[in-house]
Amino acid sequence: MIRWDDVATRLEAARKNGGGIVLATHVNADGDGLGSEIALYHHLKSRGHQVCMINNDPVPERYLFLKGSEEILAYDGARCRDLILNAGLFFVLDNSSPARLGRLLPDVKESKAFRICIDHHADVDPFWHLNCVDHDASASGQIIYEALRAFGGKITPEIAEAIYVSFVTDTGHFRFGKTTPTVHRIIADLMEAGAVSPPKIYRALYEGVTPGSNRLVAYALADTHYEYDGRFAWARLTRSQLEECHGLEEDTSDLVNMLLAVKGVVASAIFKELPGERTKVSLRSLDGVDINAVATAFGGGGHKNASGILMAAPFEESVRKVVERMNAALPAR
Repeated sequence: MIRWDDVATRLEAARKNGGGIVLATHVNADGDGLGSEIALYHHLKSRGHQVCMINNDPVPERYLFLKGSEEILAYDGARCRDLILNAGLFFVLDNSSPARLGRLLPDVKESKAFRICIDHHADVDPFWHLNCVDHDASASGQIIYEALRAFGGKITPEIAEAIYVSFVTDTGHFRFGKTTPTVHRIIADLMEAGAVSPPKIYRALYEGVTPGSNRLVAYALADTHYEYDGRFAWARLTRSQLEECHGLEEDTSDLVNMLLAVKGVVASAIFKELPGERTKVSLRSLDGVDINAVATAFGGGGHKNASGILMAAPFEESVRKVVERMNAALPAR
């Protein structure tokens, strides 16, 4: 059970002591991380807290419609370092892994701030002083919603929209296995708060594609490989392709899901070649395949059916290692 009373006590202590609060999420923030972060930010601001949001990366364009996204600072060194070092509380949203704080991590380690993790992933790390983790939640936004209810907070229009985005992005628009009756009841409550427009949010998230995004899809589909009797589909995007399409920071979740939709495929992967001999791997699977076990083996993580890895190794070597590892992860025929 999540100890919301402990969180409330820490918040009250921060208010009395004048300690600032810093919110953050994981590198390459997605809709769940950003939606959770922004929703909590609005709640804390409404309660008079001194709070700021600091992320490793700028907010992706598709999420800039969220009110509060303009307040998120991309880590810039001295200014953000001072905010973290002087904070009384540090919250990380949608992320249990300290390494996935990116450039914030050295400052968080040095800071005396009390560290609280709010997450729904399988991993729990002792780095955090308090873990508010619910593995059964469909999104971290669901935990934020429950936290605000526990705190007696109001679901304002801007909070409702942010939490809705966390749900739609992490449930695959309500098609993944953790889409429960509770999820739909929460969504109804968010819509009744007055600001959630599903058509508007869908257009913002999924219909603002660029010509470069479409070219990335073409490159990946043209290079798709089917391994292990067609049960594992994977494709790679080279650095030159990504740079040509302005896609180094492009979210490939839709693309990896396209590969998973192929008949007979039970697991899929997209490999992105990044600068500095790094490879970003996006993994997806159907219910019977634990893709998180593969990600964890290479220092990544996530969910049973949706995980990711950032590998510090040459591109082709990274591809080969993950493809070989997938053989053991697939269920026997």
